[in-house]
Amino acid sequence: MMFAWLYGENKKMFKQVQEDSRGSVSVMEFNGTDYLLVRTKRGYYRGGEIHKGRQYNVLLVGHQEWWIGEERKKFYAPVLIIVPSHTPHMMYSCSEIDSLMIEWREQPLENPVNYYRPFRKIVEASRNEEK
Repeated sequence: MMFAWLYGENKKMFKQVQEDSRGSVSVMEFNGTDYLLVRTKRGYYRGGEIHKGRQYNVLLVGHQEWWIGEERKKFYAPVLIIVPSHTPHMMYSCSEIDSLMIEWREQPLENPVNYYRPFRKIVEASRNEEK
């Protein structure tokens, strides 16, 4: 399995790991910044959020379609994707394999998350679909 290193003993390096039908999000802190390792299964959406600061994503594996504000664009690994502050965004994993990216933000992770309802409805519907 391509992502086998995320499981077993290596999970200890992450302070938080969430898994669901879409894949997994693993959070690791380094020098005071939270980095998210996001694995998204083919055919699923993620995001539907708005953040106070810029968000940086490095797509390492696969390709994804992103909605950033009113813009819609496909990205192919490897690529850096920057989401401007206060801009709603979501992504769709459209490659034949799972996609993998690293994400971090200018500001700390929000709790609770600031969702952008029109995009979040699509993300939640995707989570509940059988693939």
